[in-house]
Amino acid sequence: MKHFFTEHILFPKRFGLLPYFLLVFLIPNVSYFIPLDSVTKGIFFLLLLVFLKAYRDGYEVTKHLQYHFFIQLIISLLFGIFLGNGYLFIFTAWEIGSLPIGKKRFQQFLIAYYSTCAISIGWGLLHADLSIAENDYSLFIAFLFSIISPLVARSVQSSYQQSYRLAQQNQRLESIIRQGERERIAQDLHDNLGQAFSIITMKTELAAKLLEKKPEAVQKELIEIAETSRKNLSMVREIVSNLQERTIAKTMIEEEKNIRVADILLYSKNEELAENWPLPVQDVCSAVIKEAVTNMIRHSKASLAEIIFGETEDSYCLTIRDNGDGFTAIREGAHGLTGMRNRVESFHGCFSIMSKDGTVLEIKIPNKSFKKAE
Repeated sequence: MKHFFTEHILFPKRFGLLPYFLLVFLIPNVSYFIPLDSVTKGIFFLLLLVFLKAYRDGYEVTKHLQYHFFIQLIISLLFGIFLGNGYLFIFTAWEIGSLPIGKKRFQQFLIAYYSTCAISIGWGLLHADLSIAENDYSLFIAFLFSIISPLVARSVQSSYQQSYRLAQQNQRLESIIRQGERERIAQDLHDNLGQAFSIITMKTELAAKLLEKKPEAVQKELIEIAETSRKNLSMVREIVSNLQERTIAKTMIEEEKNIRVADILLYSKNEELAENWPLPVQDVCSAVIKEAVTNMIRHSKASLAEIIFGETEDSYCLTIRDNGDGFTAIREGAHGLTGMRNRVESFHGCFSIMSKDGTVLEIKIPNKSFKKAE
């Protein structure tokens, strides 16, 4: 039931409360249907339900967006012509202004929207009853609000995107600073401790050769020192390697720049969770993100991408989705799928990819072994 509400009833969370607030403008429409005592009212009530479904689904920004948009326009036009009610245009106006779509597509939608509004207004003026002209002021205000709403909504959406990107960028930069400190420590370990352990190893091995004629206990002790030094040297090299692994924050900064050039809007969710993931997990996820974004830019024709991080009791989770053409023509093993799958499965993780209103890629990496290490 929860999944049904999320998929078909509730609006996407990234748009906040605005879509719900706009439902206030349904009051003038609903009042017309009380009581529901005629066939005409029944027909228009069903049209209103279809409109609301198209309005809700339009916020998903899938390949069916244009159909949802034109369904709204047609029903709004019918309400404007036959009922003298222009309030439905307000819903479509704010929707097209709020959607994360490119400038060209927004302009196309805007032309279609204004053309439909003009037809509705023109029809209303031609058939207006001059004796009730005073009552037409409310209708005029509604249509005026409908005309300016897309531009206002677009401005609000642009400001929100800039604020969102700035906040995300600041988070990533903070993580980069911490990563820079790790790399400095890694360099110090490599230059100092690594060299020291190497010298100890060489000296003890040399001493063992020179003391072949000495008591057995001394030779045994020196061999143990050499073995311990080798183990410590391996440990230092492992620490250095871990500290130099790619972090998710650094990857997100790089890939957002790449994806922006392709005119694709990128949203991330729960990115702060990934900052505390083990570095090997971050390294694998970073490689998957990089490959997925590359495929998105080259093949998907998408305008919107989402990268969602999550955790369960036993797994680290990553979901990457876009609203592009999907992968119906993709062969198994193409576009780096094999490489991504192998990386994830090397940690006994699960890798899945599906085509559903675009491409959805999901990975899960068990956290059991990492918790034991901690």
